[in-house]
Parts: sequence; C-alpha cells; structure tokens
Amino acid sequence: MPVQEPRILAAGIERVAFERLAPELRRDTLEVDWAATPEAGVALAVRKRYDVIIMDAEPCDWPLTKVVHEFRSADSPSRDAAIMILARPDEVDAARALKSHGVNRVMLVSDPPQVIRKQMSTLLAVAPRVAVRLPTNLEAALGNTGRELFCQTENLSTSGMFVKTWHRPQLGSTVVFRIYLSGDSGTVFGRGNMVRHSSPTEEKLDGVAIRFLSFASDGAQRLQDYLENLVNELEPEPESL
Repeated sequence: MPVQEPRILAAGIERVAFERLAPELRRDTLEVDWAATPEAGVALAVRKRYDVIIMDAEPCDWPLTKVVHEFRSADSPSRDAAIMILARPDEVDAARALKSHGVNRVMLVSDPPQVIRKQMSTLLAVAPRVAVRLPTNLEAALGNTGRELFCQTENLSTSGMFVKTWHRPQLGSTVVFRIYLSGDSGTVFGRGNMVRHSSPTEEKLDGVAIRFLSFASDGAQRLQDYLENLVNELEPEPESL
C-alpha cells in the first residue's frame, strides 16, 4: 500500500522562527518548503501541491484576504490545503475573521513548536508522531552488502519514524523495515526511504529518520489504529485561537 508524504509550506514565517519550528515538523519526515513572504508562498503553491500552508499574519504587499484568496484559487493545486496562520496578539482578531474565508486554524507566533506541530497534525487528519519505543528491524544497504540492523524507535507516525542507531545508511536509500507493535497489534512490515541523519550535538539523539513508502497487507491501517489508541491516552494540548 503506497504512502503519500504530506507537503508543508511555511510562507512568510521569519527565518529565525522557521528554524525553530522546522526541526519539530521534520520529526515527522514531512516535506517542508520555506518562502520568504506569503506572496512568494502563493507563487510556490500554484506550481506544486501542498497539504498544509503555515503563513504569517502580516503579508508584505497584499492584504491578508488577498493572500488567502490566492491560495484558494480554483486553478491552484494547493486549493484544498489546510491554512494555518501564525499571528501576533494584535493580529489575532483579523486572522480569526478569515476563518469563514478559508483559514482553518489561527495560532500565536509565540506558541511552542510542539503545540504548533500537534495542531498541524490534526489538520492533516492523521495520527501525530508519538514518542514510543518499539523494537525494530531494518534491512539496509551498507556499502555493497545488505545488512540487517536491530534498532529501537524513538518516535513513530503513520508517515515515518525516527530510530536510534549509530549506523548511517546512505540518504535516499531504500530500507525494508519490521516494527513490533506492542499488545495485540502484531508486526508491521514495509519499505521506507532514508531521509535524515540526526546530529547528536544538536538533537541529543543518535539515529536516522525514515519516511514510509509502502506497507505489506493491512500494515498501514494497523499502524494508524495503534497510534490513534496511543494518542487518545495523551493529555489534550491547549486549543488553538
């Protein structure tokens, strides 16, 4: 069963704020693009499909209403994307007024990246990545030989996982994985793509991020059900504005 990777566009988010938020988004092995202004984001969104657009509440040249309208343009491949606006306290009312014009969520720029990511995950209508440690087998090509690695997940979602390992399979390489879910959920098999090596000095984790490409049999549905059950046990996050 193929897995479609969600695409995220950050439009007009200040570079410093984006660099603070991006590592949290990329924990989900999501494809994240950055545009310097909301207007520049519109130019990207008419050429490429995005699933979530996170934009600043203060465009450079256009009124906020025009930016939202352009993202929702009928000929845009991103017209069905969920739109999240990050606003400063004095911009909240104007941003909230656009909820009836295509804006799905309004958050504060100062909200913690973890909270913004959690809200983004609800917009994607998928289970967010959960910190869960499970035994995992990876069959990866290391050099010219195939090798099986015995690892442990640090976090897991329906789109990918981060596993602890000091091995570094080549970025872009394909791996075969086997995840042993706890309880009665059984074992999930599939194929993935190596998308990131962690930096232990910055992230305090030594491992690799893998984007899921496909699952065997009903593995995708069993993984989704497993994660949803875990998420339901978590404390609710603060609600968006």
